[in-house]
Formats: sequence, C-alpha cells, structure tokens
Amino acid sequence: MLTARDIYERVSAHLLTQRAVSEDDNGSCRLRSSDGRKCAIGSLIADDVYRPDIEGVGISYYKNARDGSLLRALYASNVNAYDPEIAELLIELEEVHDDFGVDEWPQLLARLAERHAFV
Repeated sequence: MLTARDIYERVSAHLLTQRAVSEDDNGSCRLRSSDGRKCAIGSLIADDVYRPDIEGVGISYYKNARDGSLLRALYASNVNAYDPEIAELLIELEEVHDDFGVDEWPQLLARLAERHAFV
C-alpha cells in the first residue's frame, strides 16, 4: 500500500502538472473527465480498476461510510482509504482540487505538506 507521503507526492505532482480541474460539461468534478483529466482521487485509481460507475460520490462521503465502490477501487489501486488517516488526507486533497482555483493549488499543497510533516 502507498504511504501517506507517497499519496501526497503522487497527487501533488499530478495536479501541478495537469493544472486543470477534472469536470463534466456541467462543471461537476469528476474522477476522470471526458477530456482525459483526472481529479486528485481519480489520479490514484489504476486504469484497469477505474469504471464509470464509481463516479458521482466524492471521497468525503466515505468519512462516515464503511465501504463502497470508490473505496474498493482505491484499495485495488494500493491506496488504503479504509485507514482513517489516509482517508483524511484524501479528503484534503480532494478539497484542493474541487474547492479552489488552480492558481491556489501550489500554496495549498505546500501547506498540506507542512501540516502532515511531509517536508
């Protein structure tokens, strides 16, 4: 399984390289969009594990849920979202992608790294 640091580094590199939100035509965030973009969580899901039916429910939904297709897809991709600490990190990364402008991502990701002692 990926460590919290591995997850942070992978998602940060992805978001800062992509520099665009993954969303549908209505502006709703998507794990994977039709133009090939991936959100923070979508970037962690292996291509052979991803299925369109896992779209529609963000990782924050699983803060109180014990299981679901998104958690299973992440686990199959070596991300243990069943671990509360990993789940909390995933929620924070999802919020960076979903709730803030692309220009804010570098600073937000840097602060997230500091909070989690990744730097």
